[in-house]
Amino acid sequence: MNPRRIAPFIAVACAFALSRVPAAAQTPPQTETSPKPSPAAAAVSDPCGSILSIVNRPTVTTAVCTVRPRHFLLETGYTNTVTTGAGGGNTASYPQAYLRFGTSDPHLEFEATPPSMERTSLGNAIVTGSSDVNLGFKSELGYSLRWLYGVNAVATFPTGSRAFSAGNAQFTGNFNWSYAVNSVVGVSGTLGFNSLAGPNGAGAAQSYFAFIPSVEVTAVLPGPSEVFGEYAYFSQAGVGLGSKTLFDFGYVHDLGQRVQLDAEYGFSPTLLSGQRQHYAGAGASFLF
Repeated sequence: MNPRRIAPFIAVACAFALSRVPAAAQTPPQTETSPKPSPAAAAVSDPCGSILSIVNRPTVTTAVCTVRPRHFLLETGYTNTVTTGAGGGNTASYPQAYLRFGTSDPHLEFEATPPSMERTSLGNAIVTGSSDVNLGFKSELGYSLRWLYGVNAVATFPTGSRAFSAGNAQFTGNFNWSYAVNSVVGVSGTLGFNSLAGPNGAGAAQSYFAFIPSVEVTAVLPGPSEVFGEYAYFSQAGVGLGSKTLFDFGYVHDLGQRVQLDAEYGFSPTLLSGQRQHYAGAGASFLF
């Protein structure tokens, strides 16, 4: 073939090839890839936050959750305890103020319990006075999808009236935990190690040790609200006394994100010095 006749075709072919070079440079080479891994599980969020999760009262079991930074919580209540048997009577306690202060660490709070008014009726005699003062802290140590755990410590100072004071300093260290069975049912508990005090046979203050474990079952209701049932065991109920058990039942209801109401009834089936106790109470908590 005449070279002059094929030259145009060669020029067109070269131009087409050169026009594809940039596109080819921009296309990454095809490599064999393994199957795309599944996305990593989303980080578990801290279950603490709602007032329902934070408030301690009215149970023996201490809630794991702490008050968030720049907030404080006021818990208050009224309890009437009835002691049956020889020498029994009624004791009313109020306002049971319990102040909890958030810190810059969302998992740490400081706590203070000012004196409450105590009023005991023994037949026609009425004795009134104030209770002791408590100071303490609580720490939320960790959590997972279902578990939550932490500790708290409390020191009690014998500042109350003689009839209602422990008489000596008291110290409590608790390990607190909770487990979410599902979106409705939860189980929680406290392992309490306590150096307590009370009057001995001669009326003088005497310290003693008590191990106080408790377990609580809760069921969330619409509202939000919940019902609870609790069992607590006291290895020593007082100076020179044996152990006792306690059952507690109640209802808790939130009014928005800042106010919570509660009502409870509890009893101890244990007979101590010929006496048994049962009690009823109600309270309100306010988050600021």
